[in-house]
Amino acid sequence: MTLDQIAGKSVELKGKFEMKRKHVLKNTSDRTAGQRRVTIRTFLAPGVMSLAFGLSGCMIVDSPIKGVLGTEVIWGDIATGKAGSATPASKEGKACAESILGLLARGDASVRAAKENGGITEVTSVDHSARNFLNIVGEWCTIVKGH
Repeated sequence: MTLDQIAGKSVELKGKFEMKRKHVLKNTSDRTAGQRRVTIRTFLAPGVMSLAFGLSGCMIVDSPIKGVLGTEVIWGDIATGKAGSATPASKEGKACAESILGLLARGDASVRAAKENGGITEVTSVDHSARNFLNIVGEWCTIVKGH
């Protein structure tokens, strides 16, 4: 094969590929590559912002110690019972409130509600618990013990 024949074949092949490429472009939408990138950016930006907010440490439920991916802790707050009392707390009541995405919060996590839930008249200790998973769902509870 001579150089002229090789050059002729390459031009011929190039022409075939150009025709196929034009055919493919006709069947696709009329958007350009730049317009496709803008569409991807419009979906990518909120996703990255949500991930950054979720991992930023802005917890939707407060607790004394926080985890980046999740939290589940219980801690003591108030103890009013007498030390060394012969009768330990016999009843326990729990009241919780929850938050979804930090946008919606509902519930009654008061000491009064926890006392009613446990049938308690005399409170000996008040504890709290917090649960949070990826800032999607959070729960804050008050745990009351007494008689």
